[in-house]
Amino acid sequence: MFNLNEMKFSVNSFVFYPSYGVGVIESISAQRIGSADISFYNVKILENNIKIMVPIKNAREVGLRQLIGENETQKVFEVLEEKCIKNPLARKESWNKRFNGYNTKLCSSCLFEVAEVLRDLYTLKKEKELSFAEKKMFEKAKHLIIKELSTVMHRPETFIENKIRNIFIQ
Repeated sequence: MFNLNEMKFSVNSFVFYPSYGVGVIESISAQRIGSADISFYNVKILENNIKIMVPIKNAREVGLRQLIGENETQKVFEVLEEKCIKNPLARKESWNKRFNGYNTKLCSSCLFEVAEVLRDLYTLKKEKELSFAEKKMFEKAKHLIIKELSTVMHRPETFIENKIRNIFIQ
C-alpha cells in the first residue's frame, strides 16, 4: 500500500500521524540538539491544532505516512462492510484483551486496521454494551476514519459519517 522507504513530504502536504489523525506539514525545520543538527517535519493536526515535531529520519518509525489514495477509499468501506469479525474469539475475550488488540491497531498507521477496529466494535456494540474504554476506542476509530476519508474524498465529514452509519444499519 505505502512505500515507507521513499517517504519525503513537502510543506502543505497532508499526512496521517498514528493516534492523532490527519495533519498538514506546516514547515520543515532544523534544530541543533547536542552536537547534532536534526531536521523535523512540523506537523499540525487538523482536528485540534496540536503541533508535533517529527524528526525526518524517524518519520517512518513513528508511522507518519501520506494519506490513502482516492482509489483506496473503497477498500476502507469494504472492510467496514465485512459482516464477520475476523477473530470470532473477540466476543469471548475479556474487554482488556480486546482493548490491547484494538489499541495496537488504532496506534498503527494503517487505516484499514483502524477500520477493522470500528467494524468489530460496532458489531460487538450490537450484541452487548461496550466498556467505557471500548466506547472511547469506537469514537476514536470513527473519528480517524471520517477525517481521513473526508480529506481524501473532498467531502464533508457529515457525508462520510452518514455513509458509515448506513453501512452498519444494513
